[in-house]
Amino acid sequence: MLYLTQQIGETILGLWKIEESKDALLAMLQQRAWLENILPIKAQNRLIEKLAVRVLLKELAGEEKEVLYRPSGCPYLPDKSYYISVSHTEGYAAVALNRRSPVGVDVEYFSDRVKRVRSRLMREDEYVDPKDEITHLLLHFSAKESMFKYLGYEGVDFLKHLQVQPFDVSDEGFFRMSETKTERRQNLEVYYKVGPDFVLTCLTGEE
Repeated sequence: MLYLTQQIGETILGLWKIEESKDALLAMLQQRAWLENILPIKAQNRLIEKLAVRVLLKELAGEEKEVLYRPSGCPYLPDKSYYISVSHTEGYAAVALNRRSPVGVDVEYFSDRVKRVRSRLMREDEYVDPKDEITHLLLHFSAKESMFKYLGYEGVDFLKHLQVQPFDVSDEGFFRMSETKTERRQNLEVYYKVGPDFVLTCLTGEE
């Protein structure tokens, strides 16, 4: 089920709430040859998430699109109609599209497991509200995942190269983050959405 769509500048962002079976999702897609790189996946939950990504992509683009993967695992559209970023987690799939700029999107299911990786995620100069710790940590993690996808570089260190600037959490909004991995040393705006059981982040090079 299409859960939300959002236009952020020139970026089209969509979130799909996965309530369908594998067969129901397959019935929404006609180009079976374009699914050959995912249908062999044995883990059914993983396969369903990837099928939901393809259905959502069709919804956002207005037509089915072939998706291929670079050796790094980064997806791309061979017809070069859009830059694309995808993410999926328990119960949700997200897609971001932009015709002119790379994009990065990430969706995370609510879980306190993020606390276990806090030391590998959070810098000492980054702020987390102790009254809303899990949500704030998940947004930091999700934003850094989105930045990693946007950059498309190997060897990005979440502590060394990425920094989220202080912000207060609400249901939806923007905050800023910077990167020092590239020569451009970009400082970018991150869109975020906090749902009942997920957080979603998306960024592009647009300002």
